[in-house]
Amino acid sequence: MTARHVAFCLCPGLPLFGLVSMLEVFRHANRLSGAEAYTWSFLTEADDIILDNNGLLLHPSTPLANATDADLVLVVAGFAAWDQQTPELMAWVQTQANQKTMVGGISNGSFLLASNGLLDGYAATAHWEDFASFCERYPAVRARYRRWVIDRQRMSCSGGAATLDLAIEIIRLDLGDDIARRVSRQMLLEDFERNDQEITPRVYDGSHHYSPRVQQILRLTDTDIDGEINVQKLAEKAGLSRRALLRIIKEETGTTPSQLINQRRLERARSLIQHSGLPLVAVADAVGFSSQSHMTLKYREAFHVTPAQDRKACQHTT
Repeated sequence: MTARHVAFCLCPGLPLFGLVSMLEVFRHANRLSGAEAYTWSFLTEADDIILDNNGLLLHPSTPLANATDADLVLVVAGFAAWDQQTPELMAWVQTQANQKTMVGGISNGSFLLASNGLLDGYAATAHWEDFASFCERYPAVRARYRRWVIDRQRMSCSGGAATLDLAIEIIRLDLGDDIARRVSRQMLLEDFERNDQEITPRVYDGSHHYSPRVQQILRLTDTDIDGEINVQKLAEKAGLSRRALLRIIKEETGTTPSQLINQRRLERARSLIQHSGLPLVAVADAVGFSSQSHMTLKYREAFHVTPAQDRKACQHTT
């Protein structure tokens, strides 16, 4: 097995959890696969020592001038990533991208990729607190309000626990289901579920009190909530007939599958409406509604206020 080399491009103020999460998953993958499946290096702008967001000193392991080609390049950045000045580091990332290397952003690393045109035309996400700014700054990016996204030769995640989800998916793609599952168990994470080639990430959303089957359905719903998920596709992904899906969802949640999909979509919309200044039409698009008017109709039915009224009320209380 040829080792895959991962280059971590570190930016000042980065969230250490995002970096360590990836490293721990790769370390366990090496140990459990019985081979050196992954190696890694750390690069910084101008080869400088940097501080993470807790004030810890981080040293580059390799000078940029000596950096070799990588199999995966991950830019790790935290809040205010849009103010980062990293021309040398991003020039190297651009070179890697030109060679068709997989390039990704951890937490707000997506901002740096997008500011250099590396996400134009790609689906991507960023930290949820800065998602509105991400959408507004980079209209050429297909911003998606999701935990993680892989689109061709680009990947991104919203930071925190989502970094673990993305890391496990990388292991699955590279080393297969068995190693990914063993790494997940080793780290005391929930097992991902597989059904007919569909892999669904863990979701920390309070749904743990449902049966494993319904938890799987909820995860399947969330993986494509901003796309074209519907009841028929959900049933197919879950390996169920429409009737069986309806029965299972009704018994445990008291709702229908279509109501469940709509509910999850509205939950994401409300988070953006209450905690960002993203235009309502952009919110509707980001979470998968067909139009702003459709979102407003469903929003009023669910929360008894319009999105605009909810945002205004939320602003008055902060």
